[in-house]
Amino acid sequence: MINKLLTIAIAAALLTGCASESNNSTLADDPVNVETDSLRTDSLPPQKAVSGIAVDTSHFEYEDGVLRLTWEMLSDVVFTDEYSDEVQAYVPYPTFGAQLQAIEGREVLIEGYIIPLEETGDETILVLSALPYSSCFFCGGAGPESVMDIKLRPDEKRKFTTDDRMTFLGKLRLNDDDLYYLNYILEDAAVYQ
Repeated sequence: MINKLLTIAIAAALLTGCASESNNSTLADDPVNVETDSLRTDSLPPQKAVSGIAVDTSHFEYEDGVLRLTWEMLSDVVFTDEYSDEVQAYVPYPTFGAQLQAIEGREVLIEGYIIPLEETGDETILVLSALPYSSCFFCGGAGPESVMDIKLRPDEKRKFTTDDRMTFLGKLRLNDDDLYYLNYILEDAAVYQ
């Protein structure tokens, strides 16, 4: 319960801290993952989505045998506003596309901008954003598909700085029901060099 209250408090602090920031960037204005020289495309057999639909993943990009997830791929989601009695407000609930369902639970790489959450006292969780802090989901009006919770491995102890651009390796989890976490969660994550 304390973690849930801290998460709500942090989100409120981020939203109010962003009120003085203004930037009209969009995901297209400042794309992450522009470096493709070290990428290769592997051909894997189609993966089965949760719905049972076969999805061709042969066009995905891989680095060192690991799927390189892009923020564009994470936009394969539709949000529906529904009222939550728990938070007494309308909340955008996601419906993930077949491609995202097909890669859930797989090890992935994702690059973005750091938003540390030291206020929680838990240094093993931070937020990764497609955009810098001043134009991120919390500040600049980007959508909820542009941020991801990063749950670090216990041995990944280090200090992160806001807007550092980094790549993480971990297992992708899709979250469509826990209001106290973002819709995308990278579990057992580590900084990828």
